[in-house]
Amino acid sequence: MWTYFAAIAGQRDYTGKMGFNEFKELWAALNAWKQNFMMIDQDRSGTVELHELGQVIAAMGYRLSPQTLTAIVKRYSKNGKIFFDDYVACCVKLRALTDFFRRRDNMQQGYVNFVYDDVSISLNKILKFVGTI
Repeated sequence: MWTYFAAIAGQRDYTGKMGFNEFKELWAALNAWKQNFMMIDQDRSGTVELHELGQVIAAMGYRLSPQTLTAIVKRYSKNGKIFFDDYVACCVKLRALTDFFRRRDNMQQGYVNFVYDDVSISLNKILKFVGTI
């Protein structure tokens, strides 16, 4: 799990240690995710379902297709419900994937171009990170 938090906290020197500023960034992200989760979990079940997840992800500024939301629920849910710890893992991965995309989107136009070698290398890294391989 450290790898995920390190990605959010900006810990890029891979020393295994988190400085105070990195901790503050991580703490702020966790608090924001907790607030969003609690706001959307209207039935106070401690979980979010597909329709609630769509709301919370939209509140975070993401515009995901229904197919992507369904895939996220399948990946992170237990019986169609996502608990807070799985929600945090999902948020970390969404943020890391977004950061990856933004680094490739030099013109900030919302799309990127890849040559074939980049696709295979990038997809391998992404799939390892999201836990599908």
